[in-house]
Amino acid sequence: MSPIFISHSSSDNAQACALRDRLAVNSWSDVFLDLDPRRGLIAGERWQVGLPQAAHRCGALIFVISPTSAASRWCLTEFLLANSLGKRIFGVIVQPIDLSELPREMDRPF
Repeated sequence: MSPIFISHSSSDNAQACALRDRLAVNSWSDVFLDLDPRRGLIAGERWQVGLPQAAHRCGALIFVISPTSAASRWCLTEFLLANSLGKRIFGVIVQPIDLSELPREMDRPF
């Protein structure tokens, strides 16, 4: 299976970890989550370099949707990079949000 990249705001760390764990239970173990000590960024790795490299390697991006991720420039950057690379993008709503609050650049179906 292709790796899955989980894009999330740091305020949604618990939800992103729960999503990673749910995927693993269902045989999706090749998941990049930046804060994962085994499959995420290595201590001391420059995140500005490591995250785009992971996005290039992934087959799909799961965008964790919340008010804070909708307001995050970095989450938008990850989304736009995955979109420009032709990656499959899936949205998972983890906190109540009106989808009109998502950046206009995300105006596409998940």
